[in-house]
Formats: sequence, structure tokens, C-alpha cells
Amino acid sequence: MSEIRRVLLTGATGFVGRHVYPELIDAGFDVVSASRDPERAERAQQGRKFVWLNLEDYASIVAAMRGCQAAVYLVHSMASGAGYDEVEARSARHFARAAEEAGLQRIVYLGGPRPTGRVFKHLESRLRTGELLRAGRVPAIELQATMVIGAGGESWRMVRDLAARLPLMVLPRWLESRSQPIAIADVAIAVRHALQMELDHSATYALPGPETLSAREILARTARLMGLEPPMLRVPVITPRLSSYWISLVTRADPHIARQLVEGLRGDLISPDAGFWQLYPEHRRVGFDEAARRALRAEAQSLPVPVRLTEWVLHQLTPGSRHPR
Repeated sequence: MSEIRRVLLTGATGFVGRHVYPELIDAGFDVVSASRDPERAERAQQGRKFVWLNLEDYASIVAAMRGCQAAVYLVHSMASGAGYDEVEARSARHFARAAEEAGLQRIVYLGGPRPTGRVFKHLESRLRTGELLRAGRVPAIELQATMVIGAGGESWRMVRDLAARLPLMVLPRWLESRSQPIAIADVAIAVRHALQMELDHSATYALPGPETLSAREILARTARLMGLEPPMLRVPVITPRLSSYWISLVTRADPHIARQLVEGLRGDLISPDAGFWQLYPEHRRVGFDEAARRALRAEAQSLPVPVRLTEWVLHQLTPGSRHPR
């Protein structure tokens, strides 16, 4: 197997892709950034070159892979609404077949873990994508992460907005589900390691953060970091579906994405061990509080301070007002 030098980065304009790119550049990789709208991407991120890639267009995938030895797969279609699971499965099949045709040596995919209990649609789709990529002839490494903490992440934005805007935190029973949130910096490092490690067959690794926290603890600690101490009221009967409605009202989350993410919190998402990090015991993962502080500092540079719910309601009652962003 020859050395991996050139890497195709899909999802290059997304939350994770924007952090993975500089990590790979610093590691000496020649990174080919892909986008469905390369001209727009180049205007937004000056100094970077993009190639056109549409996962529904097989020829565009093969063309984008030309000259590459590996690819990083960071694409998902959850925001597209009904039928996104079929789109994701079809895209994964196209990508695995194109990787073989283009002569790639490996694929690195960032997916999600299997929860305890029922597996809901968006996690099932993420798992299915990993299965399809690993079923191809090109070896694929699947890294399974839970909530990724970083400015611009959809899950983090929901947490941050809820912590900032709620004068009273209503805590349904499902908020006791536990996960192992991971800092975006650690995700980027893991992707880099996955491209550099020895590999002769497909593999799946959990990618846990260093702490196991309930969703309630995540909200409470985020609020505390923002200097807030809202009272917490436990209520046993609010369903995840109903919760997704008020999350959409209070936060910036897309209603469809909010529902999918909340449904995914109905079971624990916990790795029995350090997973991928067992291969790199010298790496010290970023703790939740530090990861959240970094996200809050980054947001302070580009986003207005979020308003509390009471302010939001008053704003909505003002004629001609818009949702505060």
C-alpha cells in the first residue's frame, strides 16, 4: 500500500469539515475539498479550492476522487426532510463503488453509535451508511461519535440556546439518557489518525469523549459556564416529540432536525471502553467544560449573545419584530 498523500474531503463546508481541513493540512496532506456549489464555497472560504461533487451524480464522485488515495466522508442528508434515509443509503453505495473505481486505499467515515433500546431513524440511517461504506472493496474506518461540541454544530447549538434562553429548565425523563460528548478538536485529530494508521480491512471504532454525562447534566453545566443558574423542574410525561416542538420554538434548530436529534436521546449512547482512543493512549481528550468554553468563545466572535426565553417572547410581541438570532 502506497503512502496516502492526497485526500478528498466531502462535507468540506460543514461544521466538522471546516475543522478537519486545517488538521489535515497541518499534517501534510494535500486536501481536495468537495462541494455541490464550489464557486459559492470558494467565495465563502477564500484561499481554498473546491471541486464539484454531488453524491447523486456518480460521475462527479469519480471525477472528484481522481488522483486521491483516500476520502473522508462527512456527508448526511437529515435536513432534507422525509426520505433522507434513502438518499443517504444511495449516496453511500455510490461512494463505495466510486472509491473502488478510482483506486482509493481507504475511506474514513464519521458516524454515530448504536443506542441502547430502540434505534430511531436518524441513527439507523447513520449506522446503515457505515455498513454500506464498509461493505465495499475499499477498506473503510467508521468513527462513531455522539454529540460533537463546537461552534456551529447543530446539537451544540440546541444545547447552548436552551441553556441561554430558558428562565426555567423543564426536564423530561428522557433527559436522563447518557452520552459521551466529544470536542470537535478531538474529532478532527481522530480523522487524521484514521488516515495515517495501518489498515488492511474495514473497521468500526467508538469515538467517545472523556466524560459520561446525562443530557440534563450537559444543559446544567453549559448554563453554569454562561453564568446562569436556572431552576430545574423534573416532569415525567413530556415526550421527545412534544419536546422537539418547544426546542424548535426556543432555539435556532431546524424543526425536522430537532425531532430527529431528540428521538436519538431516548437511549444511552455509551462506549464500554475508550474505543478508538485505545490505539492512541497518549492523546488527552478535551473535557466537556473546556470544549464548551472553546465553543462559547468562538461563538462570541461571530454570533450575538442569545436571549433568554422571556426576552424572546417580548420580542415576538413587538410589531414587525423578527426571531432574534
